[in-house]
Amino acid sequence: MLPYTIDHLITDPLTCGVEVTIDLGDHKRWLFFATPQLLGSVADWVPGTAVRLHLGERHMIVVSELSPAIIDAVLRQLHAEGALETRTLPLE
Repeated sequence: MLPYTIDHLITDPLTCGVEVTIDLGDHKRWLFFATPQLLGSVADWVPGTAVRLHLGERHMIVVSELSPAIIDAVLRQLHAEGALETRTLPLE
């Protein structure tokens, strides 16, 4: 597995989101993890409704609970599948 850092504290495992930076040696990439509860409280509204809109970015991973162990397991799975680069964005 490649080295990575969780860039924020996990303040509430059920309602927070965190960014993660992955070190690929010659460059870094990032993605973020969020919970459904967080997504229900942020983003733009669908016009004329009280519904939040998220377009499902490839670098957004939604999990029902956040912890370092969950983040590690997801990153290891993506790395093993060869999907880590396609699920992240370049860090500039």
